[in-house]
Amino acid sequence: MARVNSFSILPGHPTSPVILHVPHASRTIPLQVRAQLLLDDAALEAELDEATDTDTDLIATIGADHARTRPWIVNNALSRLVVDPERFPDASEPAAAYGRGAVYTRTCDGRLLRDEPFADTEALLDEYFRPYALAVAELVTDRIAACGRAVLIDVHSYPERPSGFENAAAVRPALCIGTDPLHTPDWLTSATRRTFRPLGEIAENTPYTGCYVPLDRYGHDERVSAVMIELRRDTYLPDDGRPGKQSVAQLGGYLAALIDTATEVGADV
Repeated sequence: MARVNSFSILPGHPTSPVILHVPHASRTIPLQVRAQLLLDDAALEAELDEATDTDTDLIATIGADHARTRPWIVNNALSRLVVDPERFPDASEPAAAYGRGAVYTRTCDGRLLRDEPFADTEALLDEYFRPYALAVAELVTDRIAACGRAVLIDVHSYPERPSGFENAAAVRPALCIGTDPLHTPDWLTSATRRTFRPLGEIAENTPYTGCYVPLDRYGHDERVSAVMIELRRDTYLPDDGRPGKQSVAQLGGYLAALIDTATEVGADV
């Protein structure tokens, strides 16, 4: 399998503990992986429309550009249909029951995306998933060494209407804040609510829960704080001819304020 640049780490200020993690913004699929997918081109484009966290990389870039102390950014350069770096790579992943583990075998509406069982799962994990996980863990180690702590802000978006494998009854606010009992301190949750208050409807852990932390190395380390930001896409993207209520630039500004708090206030907690 030919190696491609599957992710990038954009350096921040040496004194910044903050890492913006952007795992699902890309639509890029290497040709050898495209050949494994069972969808025709039109169906694949529709799947990418639903699965891709469109423009979250731009929101993160604007946030970093406007923060008083520039954070570090991890960008996944490949679509989550290649591998999903935020899933557990084994049977402990709850979404694996829907064919949505680290290597997806089902689409958002339950159709086959890859053969089941998929023979090349381990090859994809070795090529893309494990190097990515190691790089993020090493970046967290580097930030702890430099700052005594690390703060991961996980930047996502999600569609207004639930995908086929999701709970259709779950509340879908303009902003879902994903938290973890150990890694999300109260000040970080409060800061996220405060800085994104202009969005109006904000809820925690619905329709998605949790946040990304390199578990193998830092799953029980309180020096690592984390929060997930899930922006409902109709908040900022045109939908059925309607403009988004907020611009990407505005959302980047809110994120910059959260970065500032995580950099400055978090140091005093």
